[in-house]
Amino acid sequence: MLRNRKFVHLIVTSVFLASGLAATTGGARADDLKGTLKARYEAMKAAMAAHDGAAVAAILAPDFTSVDVVGNRTGGADMIREVNSLKSDPNKVSQTDLISVQPKPGYAIVEQRYEMNTIKMGTDGKKHHIELVTLSTDKWVKPKAEWLIEQTVTDEVSYFLDGRRVMHKVKMSNPHL
Repeated sequence: MLRNRKFVHLIVTSVFLASGLAATTGGARADDLKGTLKARYEAMKAAMAAHDGAAVAAILAPDFTSVDVVGNRTGGADMIREVNSLKSDPNKVSQTDLISVQPKPGYAIVEQRYEMNTIKMGTDGKKHHIELVTLSTDKWVKPKAEWLIEQTVTDEVSYFLDGRRVMHKVKMSNPHL
């Protein structure tokens, strides 16, 4: 009986250590993936700032969709047209923070926060500080060598004018990623 308990204890300890090791290596993989995807977001930001539709297209999956906070969907071609038509804004400063990265078999889910600040001339002739904050859930896939964004779903958006929030919307339902 004592010998069986030692054997069971040995098995339980082995399983526990193995699962701890797997969690540790999984965590390291998640950290590596987070760094890789952070770099992809930075490449997207640079491509958009340069109005480089080809560079944006290289980051989008062929079936890319963007879902805004009210559920409107747009595809990659529409997004690229919009990026190419944007006017340059020398006052624009933006940052994307990855809140969480969840690796899945064949894809990854990223919760991210985007913040953009700029200064715009208002209709009143005065300069106004503008801030846009969005929370989104993105799905990234890796069909070949590079990670591509397949879907972005805006979960929440806030717009601030001179430090005062003038608009705040939250997604009503959760589209499946």
